[in-house]
Amino acid sequence: MLTFLATGNPTGLKFTVEHGSARALFDFGREHAPGRAPFSLGLEPRPGRELEDLIAVGEAPRLDGVYRDWDGRTSVFISHLHLDHTGLVRFLAPEAPLYYPAEMEELRSACAGSGYLQWRKPAGTPVPDRGTIRAGEIEVELVAVDHDLPGATGFLIHTPDLALAYSGDHRWHGLRPELTAGFAEAAREVDVLILECVSLGGTAELERLSEAQVATRFEQLLRRARGLVLVNLYPMNRERTAAFAQACNAAGRRFLMEPQAAAVAGRREILTDLSDVARDPAGHCVQLGFESLPRLIDLRPPAGSIWVQSGGRPLGPFDPAAAVLSAWTELFDLEVVPLESSGHSYPADLMRMTRAVAPGVVLPVHSREPNRLVSGGVPMLVPTALRPYPAGELRSRRIRP
Repeated sequence: MLTFLATGNPTGLKFTVEHGSARALFDFGREHAPGRAPFSLGLEPRPGRELEDLIAVGEAPRLDGVYRDWDGRTSVFISHLHLDHTGLVRFLAPEAPLYYPAEMEELRSACAGSGYLQWRKPAGTPVPDRGTIRAGEIEVELVAVDHDLPGATGFLIHTPDLALAYSGDHRWHGLRPELTAGFAEAAREVDVLILECVSLGGTAELERLSEAQVATRFEQLLRRARGLVLVNLYPMNRERTAAFAQACNAAGRRFLMEPQAAAVAGRREILTDLSDVARDPAGHCVQLGFESLPRLIDLRPPAGSIWVQSGGRPLGPFDPAAAVLSAWTELFDLEVVPLESSGHSYPADLMRMTRAVAPGVVLPVHSREPNRLVSGGVPMLVPTALRPYPAGELRSRRIRP
């Protein structure tokens, strides 16, 4: 039995697979919807009532047996560390089995240790790539995919009557496309492919760049920059952070990060004395997050300074913070350069994944417009949240030769 607790519109996807007395829960995060979610724009659940408040407004599911009192039958599997997949992990019962990719552990520990996110104690069990966990008669194999942070995985899920594959968040245009290709091969001809489709719908990217192209564009930007270069990136994206730091070093600039962001990114050079940067803006590149925009007052970026928007908040024009960012960059006459490569497969690659796996049915999720998936002749089902899908119903959708 497959049930989606949330289909992800476009974020916050979570679902369960049940067989016999066992239940497996996949991903357990909150939707990122600034200005739309009840708790957003700085409004937080009340201290001591966080879980109750989140459940009351629909930002956490009403789900027995996983929060304070474990039901003895539910195991939890996390595909990667992004908050829309992990934001509710802190509320899991300490006895509930919790599994996540072993390659994620270093980043998870850094994020929890720096206060970037809260995680359950005990932390759970890291599982190596291609490792298998059995929960009753449910077998779950972790198969790595490429995403924009370390330790992302898809899952192959087998019960006695159904074979499913969940792609997790993935892409083909990153630095390790062979991982995503390996998942597609391992998942071939499953009964059900649960496919994340973030790139369908919403705001289109100005350019669909690869991760390598982002690094190249940044190197070119540094060659023409005359003043201070400021970078708003997502510190969990360790590959991009390392590429930007390397480019800055080659260009004769010190790459400095705010302390918490540096801890998350695994970097050592920390921004401490703003006056040092202000005295030598052309010798520095500074990572600065949205919440630190007032530091521009002390940094005093001179003419020719550039703000590089590369994955940090705001994530797009849908975020009310975008107008605030524009106010600050205009105030200091900063050139704004968007420089991003999505962590999610572009539409053509979603069709590529569907054809490569050749499932009995593909379920597009994690998207504002999942019905826009071009499935290449593979039967498609856009699932409804909270509606149970029995194994027999899902298997019956396969086209027979």
